Amino acid sequence: MHFKPIVFCALVEGSQASFNKAALEQVIRRAYRGHLDQPVTPRVVWMEVPPDQAFMKGEKSSVATLMAPVPDGTSNKLRHPFLYELLEQWCVTTGINKNKVVITAPDQSLSREFLSANRKRMPPLRQIAYIAKTLVRLVRSKSTMGHFNTHINL
Repeated sequence: MHFKPIVFCALVEGSQASFNKAALEQVIRRAYRGHLDQPVTPRVVWMEVPPDQAFMKGEKSSVATLMAPVPDGTSNKLRHPFLYELLEQWCVTTGINKNKVVITAPDQSLSREFLSANRKRMPPLRQIAYIAKTLVRLVRSKSTMGHFNTHINL
C-alpha cells in the first residue's frame, strides 16, 4: 500500500504561524522527502482555532500543533531526524520559539485511530453532517486559497 499521509496542523487564528502556510507546507514536504525511504506527497490540512479557545496553564496560547504521520513501524533512527528537521525548519520559517510548537510523528495507523476516535464522539447522524460540512470547507479553501483550511471550535 502506498503511504499517503494527511498532516494536520492546528494554528491559533492570527498567530505568526498562521501567516506562513505556503512556506510551512514546503517545509513539511521537504522533511518527508528527505527522511523517508519512499517518495511521499503529504496532504496538509490547516485547522484554525479561535484565539479565545486556545489556552495553556490557564492563559491564552498561540502554540501550534502538528501531527505528521509516518509509515507504521518507522524506526526511531528515521523518525527522530524527521521530527527535528520539522521543528527546526518550522521555527526558522515562522520566527517563533521551539516552545511554541508541538510536533508529533505517530505511526499512520495510530493517527487514523486518533481521528476515528474523535469522529466517534459524535452521534452517527451528526458525524455525517460534520464530515460533509468539513469536506465542503476544505474544497472551497483549496480552490480559493490554494491550501486545505478549516476552522474548529474546541
